[in-house]
Amino acid sequence: MTNPLGIKNLSLYHYQSCPFCGATREVIDQLGLNIELRNIHLQAEHLAELVREGGKPQVPCLRFEQENGRIHWLYESRYIIQALREYAGLLQNAA
Repeated sequence: MTNPLGIKNLSLYHYQSCPFCGATREVIDQLGLNIELRNIHLQAEHLAELVREGGKPQVPCLRFEQENGRIHWLYESRYIIQALREYAGLLQNAA
């Protein structure tokens, strides 16, 4: 499948009881996207990475790595969900 946005990896920083994280995970499931889930409560290294590289401990946070190595951090569930829907649509159109 062609990746029209040049995205290499997607990771969602979250924790289980966060309602905004739950809504984001539901959309990921509905869209059938392959995204690594990084629970910041179960794995301290994920929280440390989120703060160190993303700049703050806020979840949900979508980390996406482009094929050129650039890394982006997207906060706020509504923006993440919108981006995931657009991404899934582009993937579907490219298939």
